[in-house]
Amino acid sequence: MVTNYMEHGGAGRAWDELAMIPAPPGTSLGAMSSQNVLAEVASALQLSPLGIYTPWASRTGDMSWEEIKNPDTNIAVFGITDDQVNAVAQMTGGSPLPFVVIITKNPMTQAAVAAMWDGTAYQPYETQAVYRQDDAKDIPTIAFLHWGERIDMAALPKQTLALGPRASAVGGALLFGAQVPAQSTTTRAAPAVPSFQSALDAQMVAQSAPPAPPPPVIVAPPPAPPSEAQKPNMALPIAVGLGAAVLGYMLWSKRPRRASSSSTALVLARNRRR
Repeated sequence: MVTNYMEHGGAGRAWDELAMIPAPPGTSLGAMSSQNVLAEVASALQLSPLGIYTPWASRTGDMSWEEIKNPDTNIAVFGITDDQVNAVAQMTGGSPLPFVVIITKNPMTQAAVAAMWDGTAYQPYETQAVYRQDDAKDIPTIAFLHWGERIDMAALPKQTLALGPRASAVGGALLFGAQVPAQSTTTRAAPAVPSFQSALDAQMVAQSAPPAPPPPVIVAPPPAPPSEAQKPNMALPIAVGLGAAVLGYMLWSKRPRRASSSSTALVLARNRRR
């Protein structure tokens, strides 16, 4: 599932050298004592790098977005599992991973996002529309990062649900995300489009368009009946056949006939009497 979103992977980046803050762009972890350890989560857990995304807009309602212009941070994302999320608390001496990400190809309503996190150890924090830095199109494809914030220990449900199945249920993937400096991770120009909203509208229209119909099946017409000119002329062969039969009969009827053996014997007997 993750590879559906990360077509090009993270090859070529010195991922272990990036300064990372495991929180959405614009969000600080404050003075967390475990902040330095959390910055090393990706390398400590040997997470697979899956790409660099640039924030393009932040969601403010079901149908409204606030465009982010000239962001100073990008987002590095890594594949992660529920077991690896739970392992972070052991690494930090009790501090859980403060944020996780679920990425989807399509936007979701706020109610759907809340339902996605419901029953897990995380709650909805922010949804950002993003694009990949290695997307070479003038208007890159928009994806959606749904950030989940860790619920306080006292407010956790008695039994928490796994995150991976929740991500799969909405056609998404579970990720670890972290802020990285834009200056050292930006490799493409800004999208060549007047606004984020125009790009989103165009993408939604393209995704909702019905698929092109299959090409029509061409059925060969039945062969046409032969024309008068094409019909075989049977008169001549019939006439020739009849003529041959008549000629044969005439030749046969004119040939000399032989006397029968009984007639010949009668003539001989008469001659003897004379």
